[in-house]
Amino acid sequence: MISPPFKNLILLIAAVAALVAGYRLSLSLQSSATTPTTAVAYGGGQAIDFTLNDVEGKNRSLKEWHGQVIVLNFWATWCPPCREEIPLLIKLQQQYAANNLQVIGVAIDNLNAVRSYRETVGMNYPTLLGDDNTMQLIADYGNRSGSLPYTVIIDRHGAIAARKLGIFTRAELESLLDPLLTKTPPLSPKPS
Repeated sequence: MISPPFKNLILLIAAVAALVAGYRLSLSLQSSATTPTTAVAYGGGQAIDFTLNDVEGKNRSLKEWHGQVIVLNFWATWCPPCREEIPLLIKLQQQYAANNLQVIGVAIDNLNAVRSYRETVGMNYPTLLGDDNTMQLIADYGNRSGSLPYTVIIDRHGAIAARKLGIFTRAELESLLDPLLTKTPPLSPKPS
């Protein structure tokens, strides 16, 4: 049988160890939350078509935007880095829409939060709502961790040009988009 003072010492050591582990975990999470970017991955197959409802309840399919350069951004209102990146995406959509750029947001969130946030920041691009299959879609697009934000750039022919987990900078996005936007668009019509 363990004596009460020794038992108290063991409990104290366990409590201190748990406190230290919790502190280290919080530093790790804080560090990853404030590290806005990871490396850009280039290339990697064809875009995966999907259909989701937009914030108005209309079914939208990725193939609707075939022939355009697509910036497909997976995000959530509860994700601070996502909220930090969205103003850049709004500016890009405004600046490059005439060059056939289409930003598409896929929110991993609830409808009311997305509608409210979208209205508050003035999102000028389609916002789709994730469903039960969206985390698998994110994984299929190369994001095995399911972390947000996650962005996939798709060229006019439906090929994946780049992917990034974390926040894009304007310079990074423009360096990826400029060559794609200056290429000749495909001659074939949008698939039905």
